[in-house]
Amino acid sequence: MSKQEKKNAAPGEQAEKVITKYDLKMQKRKAEKEKEARAQKISTAVGIVILLALLCLVLSFPIRSYISLHKTYVTVGNENVTKVEFDYSYYTVVNNYVAQYSQYLSMFGLDLSKDLSTQYYSGTRTWKDFFEEMTMDTLRRNKALKADAQATGFTVDVSAEYEGIVAQQKANAQEAGVSLNKYLRQNFGSYATSARIKPYLEEALFVNKYYAKLSKDMTPSADEVSAKYAENPKQYDSVNYRIKQFDAQLPTEPTELADPKDESAETDADAAYTPSEAEVEKAMADAKALADEALGTVKTDGDVVEGILYDSANNVIRDWLFDDARKAGDTTVLEDSGSHCYYCLAFEKRFRDETATANVRILVSDTEEEANNMFAAWKDGGATEPHFEELCNTTFYDKAVAEGGLLEGISKDDDLYEELLDWIFAEGRSAGNCEVVTVPDVASFVVYYIGEGHPIWYKTIESSLRNDAVTAYVEKLEENCQISDLDKNLNYLILEEQEKAAAESAAAENAATESSAEESTAAESSAEESTATESSAEESTATESTEESQNE
Repeated sequence: MSKQEKKNAAPGEQAEKVITKYDLKMQKRKAEKEKEARAQKISTAVGIVILLALLCLVLSFPIRSYISLHKTYVTVGNENVTKVEFDYSYYTVVNNYVAQYSQYLSMFGLDLSKDLSTQYYSGTRTWKDFFEEMTMDTLRRNKALKADAQATGFTVDVSAEYEGIVAQQKANAQEAGVSLNKYLRQNFGSYATSARIKPYLEEALFVNKYYAKLSKDMTPSADEVSAKYAENPKQYDSVNYRIKQFDAQLPTEPTELADPKDESAETDADAAYTPSEAEVEKAMADAKALADEALGTVKTDGDVVEGILYDSANNVIRDWLFDDARKAGDTTVLEDSGSHCYYCLAFEKRFRDETATANVRILVSDTEEEANNMFAAWKDGGATEPHFEELCNTTFYDKAVAEGGLLEGISKDDDLYEELLDWIFAEGRSAGNCEVVTVPDVASFVVYYIGEGHPIWYKTIESSLRNDAVTAYVEKLEENCQISDLDKNLNYLILEEQEKAAAESAAAENAATESSAEESTAAESSAEESTATESSAEESTATESTEESQNE
């Protein structure tokens, strides 16, 4: 084909060129260069994607931090709670719970080394649900009290108490060998820092102060306590009595009074034997005979029981013991069918417990050395009660057993260490006494003796009235402090909604079933009435026909 022909040929119609080895070599090089170029483009694109991903990951940290600091996690009353505040409250609740029930956690089936959202404590609810609900209860209570305090104009300076807590946190962090903020993150959530949790800690201190004020303001007067006692003396009196218990000797294998054996029934060879009614009656009759026989001696050899209140007494015997007609020397035998036994009783006396109590302030430490340092700080500050209270609320805030270290109405029968009770109720103890009391292998206490408190009966009524009043007041505040979880962050609230919906659905089904049953009954009744009416009409027609026949 000539050059002109090649030029004029349509695309695709040009003659094939002869391919030489040189051409093949050049084509191969060209293909390799194109492949390298494509690979370079792909590599560059992947690199950009990875770089962008890393950049997004890096940028997400401040974004997530900002969201946790500022975005509303839940709303309590009129306040928006962030994730940081929620976490602070959540871990405070968990830490307090663990400290209080540490020896029982394994019994509860709670393993702190595992994810709480995978451990169930009741039905479909996990331990995480449990602690989140407790957290929201705490937040609701605190926000309601805070709003009420502000509305009533309550103010208080908690800066000293706050500094005391921060000082202890720093000491704890140093002891653990970590920075303060790392210590706070470990104990109050991943976003916790000293600056971030400061307002929440100050709020908690403020609320505690206000709650203490409410308790003080709502302490009943002496007249109110006396009036409450007069309403129902039995509720607050104590009794002394003697008692002998006679247990029924229930058989552990069949006797001649046993029920006939059912050979066809499956039996468990390891199961404990269940006595027949006849066998139980026989054993109880024998126990009663022994109790009746003991009536003559129970006044002298019965077990002594003293200072028992009505609510603390066995419900089988308490009505007899606290009967207004009861007098010294009365005896009786009472049956306890639930426990398969009889009680032989001798009443001695019923009385109002006038035993004096004591009021003290206490600081506690793991070491005697630290307790001595706390005692020295009190001495150096003037050795007065106000200064002891100040130390409890500031420098040694975390060492105080209560607000201001105050424990009121302590009695000799309270559940305190014997060494403490011995010191508090030692003969000659007087107001202003203060010492370090050490309980070996337990702790050391700095105890300040305020003075004698009200007698036990008075303390019991006073505490009851005060607690009822404060509880009712706070519950009313909480009613107006609702929880809102628009983003569904709290699983326990979702479960509550599901349970409520299921209950409403079940109630609706029951109502529909009952309605259907009522309609069916009404229809049957109507049909019966119709049948009766028709029958009556037929009888009337028959009677008329008979009468007409007779007339003819």
